[in-house]
Amino acid sequence: MDLLEELDTEAEESGFSSRSEYIRHLLLNRPDIRQMATADDSSATTDSTRVEEIEQTIEELADHHDELTQRITDLEEEVEQLHLNADQPTDSSPPVSSTPNDSPTDHHPTPTEQPKESQLSAEEQRVLDNFKRWLDNNGPQSDDARTVLVDAAHLLGEQGPLGASELRRQLYDRHPDAYSSAEALWASTVERLYDDLPGFERPEYGMYMFDQEAPMESLADSPD
Repeated sequence: MDLLEELDTEAEESGFSSRSEYIRHLLLNRPDIRQMATADDSSATTDSTRVEEIEQTIEELADHHDELTQRITDLEEEVEQLHLNADQPTDSSPPVSSTPNDSPTDHHPTPTEQPKESQLSAEEQRVLDNFKRWLDNNGPQSDDARTVLVDAAHLLGEQGPLGASELRRQLYDRHPDAYSSAEALWASTVERLYDDLPGFERPEYGMYMFDQEAPMESLADSPD
């Protein structure tokens, strides 16, 4: 069994959701690891050397993981931009400008005005309620993370499919105080938990959607 497989096994046995999360835990607890390895005087030198080798390997894997994560984010944004460019209208006619004859009672929304959210149908509300119950039983312990994931399901059900960068932007706009940045919010919620979330799908690279019907069977058996 090579090192990556060992790390995967250790992560699963220790209750971590992914290898990268386990690696970061090891990095944060290096002093404790070193102390444990050097507790036995008869093998202190050998254990210390082994710990240093493991630390070096972990650091290299963590750096590589960060590079891959950033590259994936960049590629998702590039793909989303290509989709946006493809959807742009080709009509080059100049826009019709307003004239002094415009009615003074006409209301033009300002940039600061936010659109009102549409009312959920009974079925959509039932799906979200089931998804909330699934998160309470199986999701992350963080209240902020669960709230963001429910909001992501709502946005995708209402507007989806959405590109990764657009979904990330909307979620951070709605929860600016929950995480230090949009990237931190994304890495702690959708990106980290996507594979385990019922109803979340990627119809194509860089795009996300929430299937209103798919999660119902898996959620129906969730304990109350």
